[in-house]
Amino acid sequence: MLKNWKSLFVKTDGESSAKEEPPGFSFPVTETNVTEQPKNKSDTLPPANVPKTVVDEVIETYESGLDSINMPGYDFYEFYKAVSAGGAHSPQAYQMAFEMAKAFDKSLTTRKLLQDAEFYISKINEVHGQYVSQGQQKLQSLADQRNAEQRSLQQEADNAAQRINQLKAELQQLESLIREKQNVLATIQQQSQPQENAIREKLQANDLAKKASIDKLAAIKNGIQQFIKE
Repeated sequence: MLKNWKSLFVKTDGESSAKEEPPGFSFPVTETNVTEQPKNKSDTLPPANVPKTVVDEVIETYESGLDSINMPGYDFYEFYKAVSAGGAHSPQAYQMAFEMAKAFDKSLTTRKLLQDAEFYISKINEVHGQYVSQGQQKLQSLADQRNAEQRSLQQEADNAAQRINQLKAELQQLESLIREKQNVLATIQQQSQPQENAIREKLQANDLAKKASIDKLAAIKNGIQQFIKE
């Protein structure tokens, strides 16, 4: 992502620098005061929840971007580097840097330095805005992806829970059926016992009747054989 930000610093062939702008041109108003003392990268302290290595990486990107759009000749950027290189932001350091600047370009004025400063500050704000936009888009994309995955997983979990409830209902029905059949099994013998008893009684009676009939017939048969002589 950092490399993409640098494209905002790169000047195209058709882009005019601040030095080539017509009279009266003014850069966008920024929240940064151009008279604010520049700070070295080592003086910049990241927030407690941001690793310093991450902050240093982004600062390096900004500084590389500024190098890529450094306008021709001696302007605010060279003045900025001259003051920053000294480390001490004292009035004497600014005066010495301005005298050195005048040696390079006798037409240089404080108004021109301030105008050029606004150009560089506007580019920093432009890159910062692009960074924020890209970061917010990435965060939104990750949030959308996370929400989609959460919805999908939640739907699967809900379907599984619904299936469990269905299985529980089916299990309860089967358990109820088992109890019902067991109750029927417990009473079925009692229900058929009278019929079984009646059949057994008839079978026994049949045996007795057969024996009685045969005994009677056999007695007559024996009588014939015993008492009748031809």
